[in-house]
Amino acid sequence: MEKQLAQLRRKAVDLGLGPTLKLVRDNVAPTARRNRNDDRHLALLLSFVLHESSNCIDVGAHRGDVLRTVLRHAPLGRHVAYEPLPHMAAALRTDFPTVEVRQAALSDQPGVLPFAYVRSRPAYSGLRDRVPDTEEVEQIEVTVEVLDEALPADYHPTLIKVDVEGAEYGVFRGARKMISASRPYVVFEFGAGARDYGTTADEMYTLVDGDLGLRIFDLDGEGPYTLPKFRDTFETGRHFNFVAHP
Repeated sequence: MEKQLAQLRRKAVDLGLGPTLKLVRDNVAPTARRNRNDDRHLALLLSFVLHESSNCIDVGAHRGDVLRTVLRHAPLGRHVAYEPLPHMAAALRTDFPTVEVRQAALSDQPGVLPFAYVRSRPAYSGLRDRVPDTEEVEQIEVTVEVLDEALPADYHPTLIKVDVEGAEYGVFRGARKMISASRPYVVFEFGAGARDYGTTADEMYTLVDGDLGLRIFDLDGEGPYTLPKFRDTFETGRHFNFVAHP
């Protein structure tokens, strides 16, 4: 049944019904409703914390939805977008000519790694293949950079957004110097996908709250989170989008 549903979904997308399917998911699936609310709250957050010359880093820029809002509030900033999928990176360069688009993934070690491109659901692509066999997956190779090494030492972001399907911990480990020096707002996803990378809630909390000295809130504004609350939220999946700041 699951395979048949995936085939029907792909056919619907081919027929141009993708937006309709998305509308149904946004109004029916609990996770989609959570995402929709978080997107609204993120847009509000950006309007408060960014000024016209703020610098931002969008890690996992995908189709540029967050980047578009960033540019509206910080049109004079120097923005950097990371997107490992070649066709999406090319589209971002076309759509956002003032943004430095890097066709690469981020982690705490540089190199070239296998990358699971989920053709049927590109947003689920990542350094780990974590989707059901019913999805259409192509294995490609991507360049992996370390944020502390990839950007100049005098580059100071006001905000960093990280949405990399469970690999967020590695991105943060590779950005400790930058985050410590710039003290940015860090918007990040931390949900079930982290388990595929072996990351626990305790490890993420210790890194963000302890090592980096940032307080963690959810996008509803609740916080700062204690370790027990962050652990419980991770286990229940009640929230999976967060913002951390000094």
